Amino acid sequence: MQKFRSLIFLFAVLGVVGLLSTAALAQPLSFIDCDDGSDNFDCAASTGGTLTWDIIASPSVLNPITAQDTASGDVLDHVFGVAATASTATIDSGIFGTGAQGLIPRAASVIEVNAEGTVISYTLRDGMVYQDGSTPSTDDILYWYHDVVFNPNLPNSVSSVVCSDGEPYVYEATSATTWTVTCSAPFRTYTGSVGGGVVISKQMALDLIDVQGIATEDGVNGPRAIQEFLGLGVDISLLTGTLGPFTMTEFVSDQIARYTRNDNFYGVDGNGNTLPYANNLELIIIPTNGQNLSLSNFLNGQTDWFGPRPADLAPVLSQAGAGFLVNGDIDNATPANGEVFTTPNFDDPDLNLQAAARNLNVRRALSLSLDRTAAVFNVLLGIGTPQYTMATLGGNAGANFFLGRNNTCDTFINAGLATADNCVGGTWSLDSGLSLSVNRLPDPNSTPEAAQHLGCLVDYDGCVAAAGALLDEAGVVDTDGDGIRNIPANLDADVGNPGGNFEITIVTNSGNTIREAYGEVACASWTVLNISCQTQSKAFSTLVQELLGGTFSGYITIGLTGGDPANGVNVFKCGAALYFWHITCDPSSTSGLTQQDPSSAAVEAGFDEGFAATNVADAQVGFDKEQVAWLQGEPFYHLAVQNALFALRSDRVCNHGRSSDGNSHLKFRVDVAGNEAACTTNN
Repeated sequence: MQKFRSLIFLFAVLGVVGLLSTAALAQPLSFIDCDDGSDNFDCAASTGGTLTWDIIASPSVLNPITAQDTASGDVLDHVFGVAATASTATIDSGIFGTGAQGLIPRAASVIEVNAEGTVISYTLRDGMVYQDGSTPSTDDILYWYHDVVFNPNLPNSVSSVVCSDGEPYVYEATSATTWTVTCSAPFRTYTGSVGGGVVISKQMALDLIDVQGIATEDGVNGPRAIQEFLGLGVDISLLTGTLGPFTMTEFVSDQIARYTRNDNFYGVDGNGNTLPYANNLELIIIPTNGQNLSLSNFLNGQTDWFGPRPADLAPVLSQAGAGFLVNGDIDNATPANGEVFTTPNFDDPDLNLQAAARNLNVRRALSLSLDRTAAVFNVLLGIGTPQYTMATLGGNAGANFFLGRNNTCDTFINAGLATADNCVGGTWSLDSGLSLSVNRLPDPNSTPEAAQHLGCLVDYDGCVAAAGALLDEAGVVDTDGDGIRNIPANLDADVGNPGGNFEITIVTNSGNTIREAYGEVACASWTVLNISCQTQSKAFSTLVQELLGGTFSGYITIGLTGGDPANGVNVFKCGAALYFWHITCDPSSTSGLTQQDPSSAAVEAGFDEGFAATNVADAQVGFDKEQVAWLQGEPFYHLAVQNALFALRSDRVCNHGRSSDGNSHLKFRVDVAGNEAACTTNN
């Protein structure tokens, strides 16, 4: 799967999505070295059994390219994910320098990058077959990229990814089993992004198009669909031209997805045993009251793992040992990989809210007044940290680029925020009782806005007063004496709004009680500013549709997956697929409502500098500028991020790697004969 940002329906956990041997190029591919062992994974003695878990949202499509939500990805990963061309790892040589992303072979057994970092050559691994027994070729790969990924009828985030100079990739076959991908200029995550491509059968795609009666047009490498051909109504019996470890056998979009083992999968363990270890997977889909039902399913033994909320830890741990066992690292004190935020709509159908969203003083006031301490204490029960920028705090790839990565207690003491008594060893202990790692907070010296935000942690009332002053300065005041601030007419001349009460509705996905509670915190914060605020919930798929269509009115609380900031190329560039706060933004526009606002333009300029860098140090400089611009302009507002919580029945399942959906080919049942002694990694 491509490693770009996706909309998440639940907090992410820290996990290893794939594990590969870097030395073994012999056929088939060895995923685990059984002789040397691994800190994260074991080799099972026997295969068998069923793995069961749930997700709290319905998927939107069954296309790994057009999917822009993790619910779809969770359903698809087992069919497509491990069949990716390559995984990514860190390399310390070449034009990209220390810490750049490199490649670990998967379906492609020979991968070479030229000295200039502009051309990647692939050779398909020998002996591979699709689930239906047919043989992959470069004709499949070129069709997928030429006529699916770059199909103008199928807008997707993958097609948003361009080379550092703005030119698209060029895919060319050099034989039936070899091909190259060319970019006119190198960039640091080039190999990782290109290597995320899937390999599927061209014939399968054409069969799906034909069976669904979808009209086609001439493409580069064959007939090209003029609409989505992997929607929720697809005949899943045709999904056999893939290389993944499992085959989907049943799918009801709001109820269940079932899978059986793909006996033709090309992966083995170090003992030569064919993967996957489990015979079956069962994914329960619960889009209504999902988090509560997810807890109940886990405690009742219906599922093998789940992502708990902070409030779930007590019931899980209290029952652990009384009939079942759980892993001891449910909370590893590390922030979840991703971000959660509340976004306005620069194209809001309500012209007053549209004008407010476009006004810098209003945006700054709304963010400044958010009670992030209450979000951590009241919603996350202290198991989390405030969040201020779009850079993820979790995972090495993200935290390595966070603006406050080099903070120490001296950083905060010298800025006048902390003292030697309350900041020791990198931990800042506030009077509120909140204890925070200083390198998970933005650098207070980076911009006055960062220092002001951090000051809210010690003087929240002062920040509310400052937020009120910003609204006053914008002319958003109570003009009719009803206790609600009024958005003045023509607050934005281009919008030409009529004026009226400042009334906000915050919407999030139903069943996600954490986000619903975030909405309550935001409303409580904004009510103090005399803004009318209420909360509402909708189905996740509806929420995503409205978000990406720019049709929602009010504010949406939702999240994005994390990782290397360069993966956000589909988010932070005007006109990109996930530029959701201003979906009509046109990079060629120089005036009017489709022109990019100056704050977002500054964010994009910093992003572009980081994205174009060919080494980590230069990328950090660019992405630091992006985060400074974010703090100054705040197109949308972050509250807090919880720790990466992951609960697993350690008496049932081994090889979790702290990953809810990944590693499905490596997880195995402990209670299958011979496997209990083989499991050493669960704790």
